[in-house]
Amino acid sequence: MNCPEIPEQLGSSLLLSLASEGISKSMNKSIHILVTRAESPGNSVKKKIVSLDLPEGGSPRYLENGYTFHLENLSLGILESRKENEGWYFMTLEENFSVRHFCLQLKLYEQVSTPEIKVLNWTQENGNCSLTLACEVEKGDYVVYSWSEEMATDPLIPANGSYLLHLSLGPQNVNNVYFCTASNPISSRSQIFTPQSKCRPESLESTQWGLYAGLLLGGIVGVILILEVVILLLRRRGKANHYQPTMEAKSLTIYAQVQKSGSAQKKPDPLPAQDPCTTIYVAATEPVPEPVQEPNSITVYASVTLPES
Repeated sequence: MNCPEIPEQLGSSLLLSLASEGISKSMNKSIHILVTRAESPGNSVKKKIVSLDLPEGGSPRYLENGYTFHLENLSLGILESRKENEGWYFMTLEENFSVRHFCLQLKLYEQVSTPEIKVLNWTQENGNCSLTLACEVEKGDYVVYSWSEEMATDPLIPANGSYLLHLSLGPQNVNNVYFCTASNPISSRSQIFTPQSKCRPESLESTQWGLYAGLLLGGIVGVILILEVVILLLRRRGKANHYQPTMEAKSLTIYAQVQKSGSAQKKPDPLPAQDPCTTIYVAATEPVPEPVQEPNSITVYASVTLPES
């Protein structure tokens, strides 16, 4: 038996049509309706959902909790569907001497949330930008991801799984717009991404501004250092001019010997204890030299012979 699949949103109230409208109109009052549910189409264990006999007023003899049954269109209602409501539903319609079987498969899906695009890897070199993007949702099951570009007609080929996308972009492509679509059989949500947020020209301008700021700061520091050197030199020069007038004049000591003259033939008796020479000390003042010259002492020895008295 071919059972069509009916996708529905998990948690919502559902109304499942078990038979076509034509069959519902052709019913007479001597029928028996049985609705069951199984985990698989070949499972022999089936749970009874609805049991109804006509003409007994149209009220089901049995109705599973959480379900409603509508005789006018042979539809089954589910209040606040849960995962345990999934499965194969079978309806047996016994009408007089004929028996008809109907079935459907109910699949319940959680609605997907708006996806989030994350940048896993990002490199920029020589004007080219490489990105690895991941598209993920917080809610949703059986989610399928797809990538597309705004101005492109063909879908993009994801890398290592449909939720990943690798991009290698030149400077002319940083303004492109990319879409990630997360979908399942009951819902679909999309999110956009522009590489300009990571590979934007402003990032290059920021680098240039950083370079300009560094050069400006370096220039300011250089000017301050030059001013400090100039101030230091001026202070040293001022100190040199301040101490130059107070420099003491250098003194020179002159040693002179004075000896009395006598007869050339006359030899005086030697007196070991007396020295015939008289030493005269004369102080002479030398002009003050330049400050850069080191002080020197000059000693002059002169011998002077006095006339004989």
